[in-house]
Amino acid sequence: MLTKKLMLLSGVVAVLAGCGQTTSTDSNTTTANIAMGNTSATASATPAVNRVRGVITAIGADALTVQTYDGKSAAVPLDANTKFAWVVKSDLSTLKDGDFIGTATTGPDDALRAVELVIFPEAMRGTGEGHYPWDVPGAVAAAGGGTNGSSAMTNGTVDGQSAMTNGTVAQQSGMTNGTVTGGAGKPGETKLSISYKGGKAQVVVPVGTPIVRFEPAERTVLAKGQKLFAIISADAKGARSVAVGKDGLTPPM
Repeated sequence: MLTKKLMLLSGVVAVLAGCGQTTSTDSNTTTANIAMGNTSATASATPAVNRVRGVITAIGADALTVQTYDGKSAAVPLDANTKFAWVVKSDLSTLKDGDFIGTATTGPDDALRAVELVIFPEAMRGTGEGHYPWDVPGAVAAAGGGTNGSSAMTNGTVDGQSAMTNGTVAQQSGMTNGTVTGGAGKPGETKLSISYKGGKAQVVVPVGTPIVRFEPAERTVLAKGQKLFAIISADAKGARSVAVGKDGLTPPM
């Protein structure tokens, strides 16, 4: 039983590791994003990936068929190396000192506002630290915000939080990951101060921002109608990872 739990946990880590890629294409874009100037050398050396977001419409022996949020059809290949995870609902009241998080954002680097937030498991701590491109988050695409666009990913350590009540949303989007060291569950908007190697980000989390966690899962949880976030490496036969929303949840990342 312990061995099985450890294997499932490693699957979650593999799923989340795909959030730390510096070059990527989504299901509708063939040009890789250009990494920002302070991207870590380790992350920038990783292979390009295709991130697929949408609803599972068919399950085959070696592939899933997904209707992406722009209405197109995409195939997600599966093999023995593909890892699976649940995406489950959470909230800021569960955020505690020392948690490692990720957040997709809108706005320029000096006025970032979260559109989603992921609370990572301890096993993911430190992965992909830095600041680099991201594409359109699922929370935006699923809400009809389009699937074409560019953004950034930042992995680091949250070293402070404070209540906020204002901010400006721009069209750019990004991803910020870090470790929480301040309080949590404050009313109204919350501002996170996130440090990473070579830089620092300030991110405002508005009221209503989707907040999720990851849990271990197996291939047997897959079902038609589930909303999916899959990562396919350009150099692999099967998807690296497949994360599906639990109880109808939309994976927001």
